[in-house]
Amino acid sequence: MTMALRHLRAMLNAMRHGIILMRPDGTVETCNTKALDLLQLPASLADTPFNLATEISTVWGPKVHVHDGHRAALFKWEDGRMVDIHVDRVAAGGIVMLIEDVTEEHHRAQLLRRTEEEYRSLFENAVYGVYRDTLDGQPVRANPALVKYNGYDSEEEYIAAIRARGSGWYVDPDRPRVFQQMMKAEGRVRDLVSEIYRHKTREKLWITENAWYVMGPDGEPLYIEGTILDASERVRSMVEVERQANTDPLTGAVSRFHFMNKLRDLTRDAGSIFVLFSIDLDRFKEVNDILGHAAGDTVLKAVVTRLRAIVGQAAIIARLGGDEFAVIAPGNDAALKADMTAQEIVRMLRVPVSIVGQTASVGASVGIALYPGHAANAKELLNHADLALYQAKASGRDRACFFDHALKQRQARRQALETELREAIPADQLELYYQPIVAAETARVVGYEALMRWNHPRRGLLGPGEFIQMAEDAGLMGELGNWAIDRACRQIARLPKDVSVAVNVSPNQFRSSGIVNAVKMALKTAGLAGSRLTLEVTETVILSGESIASHVMDELQGLGVKLALDDFGTGYSSLSYLQRYAFSKVKIDRSFVAGIDLKPKNLCIIRAIIRLAQDMGMDVIAEGIETNAQAQMLRAENCGYMQGYLFGKPKAFLDVAADYVVQDLRKVVDRSIITAPGHTAAKRTVHKHL
Repeated sequence: MTMALRHLRAMLNAMRHGIILMRPDGTVETCNTKALDLLQLPASLADTPFNLATEISTVWGPKVHVHDGHRAALFKWEDGRMVDIHVDRVAAGGIVMLIEDVTEEHHRAQLLRRTEEEYRSLFENAVYGVYRDTLDGQPVRANPALVKYNGYDSEEEYIAAIRARGSGWYVDPDRPRVFQQMMKAEGRVRDLVSEIYRHKTREKLWITENAWYVMGPDGEPLYIEGTILDASERVRSMVEVERQANTDPLTGAVSRFHFMNKLRDLTRDAGSIFVLFSIDLDRFKEVNDILGHAAGDTVLKAVVTRLRAIVGQAAIIARLGGDEFAVIAPGNDAALKADMTAQEIVRMLRVPVSIVGQTASVGASVGIALYPGHAANAKELLNHADLALYQAKASGRDRACFFDHALKQRQARRQALETELREAIPADQLELYYQPIVAAETARVVGYEALMRWNHPRRGLLGPGEFIQMAEDAGLMGELGNWAIDRACRQIARLPKDVSVAVNVSPNQFRSSGIVNAVKMALKTAGLAGSRLTLEVTETVILSGESIASHVMDELQGLGVKLALDDFGTGYSSLSYLQRYAFSKVKIDRSFVAGIDLKPKNLCIIRAIIRLAQDMGMDVIAEGIETNAQAQMLRAENCGYMQGYLFGKPKAFLDVAADYVVQDLRKVVDRSIITAPGHTAAKRTVHKHL
């Protein structure tokens, strides 16, 4: 092989395409290895002349017909490769074949065709509008959905009618500028919600618009393409969500969310003067529990109607939740008349509401705070109005109170006391005091009522009236109540077996899922029979959820625990509860006992309660007995058990236990000296010292 031919062969092998040089008779003069590879011919043919047609026939089968200046063939091999062969004649009569692997090119072409078909299908069949505009907004293309959306029959009609999409398209004349600003700033528009006119009918609609630039080969934008989706339902939903967020659906009053926004806006305005009323309905829960939630809803609507009549249309009336309301009355005149307005609110909300042949009576406690006099911001103002409201409730309800800074100091002390109460159990500061319950006929102690005390490290011994309501408000009664049950069981277990104990249970504690397990664990730990434990509940326990109360009662009675209905006769539906629930005892409230010797009606009520309870097989305990006259009258009515200062004040367990130790010592002394000379005088002397 000559040097020139070797150089030629090396050059040909370096090419990325296959090259074949043939004589006129079809003999291959030379070729590169790429050509043999693409034609799937043996590599050994590169070193010797061969007849291409013969070799191809051997490998492929039928001969390949050569056409001057045109593609001879496009082959697809089993491995997926595509081979394109071009044939040209040279002046000397020979033939040059250029063989190219067009697999990728073919795939790209197919992908482009599919993409164009898919785009065309999407463009024609999309349910949302698709358009192409010039950069200045002249329509170029519009799909059928967009054409129909604008009330036209064809794309041509649409393009002819719309000279510039921004002109007369948007309801807001500033919207085209917003659109162009977004395109220039970001190169596209994303989810732009706008109100538009349907071109042909001028009907107003809402759309969501997305748009982008179509770029040319030079990287410069050629067109604007975009999509348009009907957003009318979306906007209606957004408006409805906003309305619901801003309005209480039951009463039509402003929602808490909207009220707080308004309050913040007003307090940020340096010139604002207004009065804020914080209103809480009194006895509303009883209306819900006794007359039902439908009646409660009627009352809430009536409250808003009455408030509107009092404060006028300029005021903002909000329902903050449940039976809590707030009113913002703007202006200096409203602030000057704040007290008069609050008293009118109290008076008007005291008027009964008629409900299908019945009446529901509630009342209202009102807290008053002035802006800017009482606070610097919305949060502080609302807090101060609430403090005034709490003072109104603490003062007896059904009244109005203004905020003053002394209330804030009281709140700080209360919060500090609440924090200290949370530490009272782990710090072992709580203690139970026991008041005796006696058999009416013999005055013998048969049991005790456990009453909680708090040995406060600075304030000394606190009675339940100073912290129990605070514990209820702070959600601590479950923990305190369970502690009381456990401690009472442990201590009473150390007394004679014929002595029982009664523990008060709050509504929140009784409704909790843990009350039954707490009682079970306390009895087991103390080794106390369930029959020696009585849980005292008020009818509020049942009013707050009869199905839950019934289930809990059944489980407690399964443990042998007795249940007493406390404050009997002071509620609404006590008789029905005696019928439905298996109470072991009823307690006559001290309010009836206190006037028994002065008010004949009280005695009549007590007599009826005793007879009713006895007929139903229940024990009766009268509480609050302070005089012998009261005790004698109750014995005459066959009251079974009594409790009150006449028989003993509450005292610590060590003192109770000491009483039993003394009793035992007296018995021992009596037995020791009963036979001694002068034993009567000796016994008196020993008893005196014991």
